[in-house]
Amino acid sequence: MAASFVDECKAFTAHEFHVFLRDNIGEQLNKQNVPSHIKFYRFNERPGKGLAAYRRTIKKLNNYEDELNPDCVVSTGGHGYWRPKAPLIAGFNIPHFVYPDSPYFDQMNLKSKFIWWVKEKVHLRFYGRTDALFVQTLDVKNRLENKLNKKVPVHVISNTVNGHFLDPKNVTDKLPEKAENEVRLLMLSSYYPHKNHKIIRETVKELNKQNTSKQFKFVVTLPGEPYNRLFSEVSEDVINLGRLPIAECPGLYKECDFMFLPSLLECFSASYIEAMLMRKPILTSDLGFAHTVCKDAAVYFNPTHPNEIANKIIDLAENIDLQNDLIEKGERIASEIGTPSKRASSILALCEEVVKNKKSQI
Repeated sequence: MAASFVDECKAFTAHEFHVFLRDNIGEQLNKQNVPSHIKFYRFNERPGKGLAAYRRTIKKLNNYEDELNPDCVVSTGGHGYWRPKAPLIAGFNIPHFVYPDSPYFDQMNLKSKFIWWVKEKVHLRFYGRTDALFVQTLDVKNRLENKLNKKVPVHVISNTVNGHFLDPKNVTDKLPEKAENEVRLLMLSSYYPHKNHKIIRETVKELNKQNTSKQFKFVVTLPGEPYNRLFSEVSEDVINLGRLPIAECPGLYKECDFMFLPSLLECFSASYIEAMLMRKPILTSDLGFAHTVCKDAAVYFNPTHPNEIANKIIDLAENIDLQNDLIEKGERIASEIGTPSKRASSILALCEEVVKNKKSQI
């Protein structure tokens, strides 16, 4: 979201933007033809890395604020551990704090559960210091407001897709030529434990037991270490392409048949809308966050039961009418989702509202 928001800000020439980046976001940005009203600053450390890094980063940010005197500060990915003098608006995207009923927590030992309990207390304290928060669905808004006892106003600004999905570019195919009766399932996601990549391994084993004419291949985009650790024994059935530039992702959807997301936790996954726009049927977890976005435009499964997942995959692969029905329903949902430009405009409108309210209180 951060990279997309910054790219869209290029069009809002009435404002001046000072953008503070770490390398992971900086690499995604299109820095060609950057207009003069946007200036970039690079940060190498994450303030949550440790006390020393926190102190260095906060001091650096305070110095920049004194120099630049911003009207408002936006942290797209969270509270950022920094409380500026200017009004602070933050995006919230930590599903662990608002979906305690997720099966993800059933897989944890007591120590891990305690660590997440501490993280929640600490992070919510920082979020409580903001002037406004924005989330991507009404369900997350309601849950977060209850967690914060409504101390901070929470606004819904729906997430959307990167602009590359609205105007896909022609790119070279990434996958080998498709075999006859081959069905490809794309899981376009970074590696985090709650994304539940590991269920693919057991699902592959279940699919290989089934009496079906289809040949199923999973396509993932992981670094080498987690891919080798998770899929070495099923590598013939799980193709890894590594990290891809966002501009090349629409083309990858075209090479695959279904979008597959067995995640145990999400606030909002852009993959759902990406798949809808790219006319791909969705197979995903039978959990609240997925239903909130996909409604009746997906096949749902228990994300901890590989046998059930395998059966749902086979049923969808053998039912062309169901595939077409899901595609049509997905297109309708996607048509109601705002554009990246509209999302940027909504964030900036929230900034103006918060600044105006702050001034009226002085």
